[in-house]
Amino acid sequence: MQCAQGQQCHQHEETGFFLSLCHHGYVLVGADMVRSGEQAKYPLAVIEKLLEVFGHHLGIRYDISCKFGGTVSHSPLSNLAELKQLCILVGLFHGHTHNRLYQLHHLGTYLSGLGLEDLETLEQFFSKSNVLASNVQYASWFHQHQQITQYLKHIDRIESFENLSNFLCNNYHQALEITDSYPAL
Repeated sequence: MQCAQGQQCHQHEETGFFLSLCHHGYVLVGADMVRSGEQAKYPLAVIEKLLEVFGHHLGIRYDISCKFGGTVSHSPLSNLAELKQLCILVGLFHGHTHNRLYQLHHLGTYLSGLGLEDLETLEQFFSKSNVLASNVQYASWFHQHQQITQYLKHIDRIESFENLSNFLCNNYHQALEITDSYPAL
């Protein structure tokens, strides 16, 4: 792995992993956090990539969305985010007391098109992925990334696919029951 300045990165220079998932749980983008901890450059890079791939009317939820919206508007991405109508959302369990005005305009409950989404997919993901820590803690850089990559592939191919399939089938059956309950025209 090459660091930003072209220097070779060593085993413990990674301070974490920054991840973006869709609301179905599929991994969209992932990045090593190298020597820096969690800084704004990681979510800004993810937003830039997602806007490039998905285009207009993208909704992104971030842990500190109420502050991060300002970060985006003061970053080099501000024009692109405005042009593509990026919406920075807050999750359902956003602190209800510290920024109510932002919450009124950015909470999924009050926005059309989000359905019953709680936007807490990453919390659920990281809760499940904590088992990885003991496996990769003392592994080499290569083996850490190998195990993390295999875990992400497993989540995408098995768990997320199964959950989405069940969700679609259940909604289809529910829609059939609803339409069957109405008299024919």
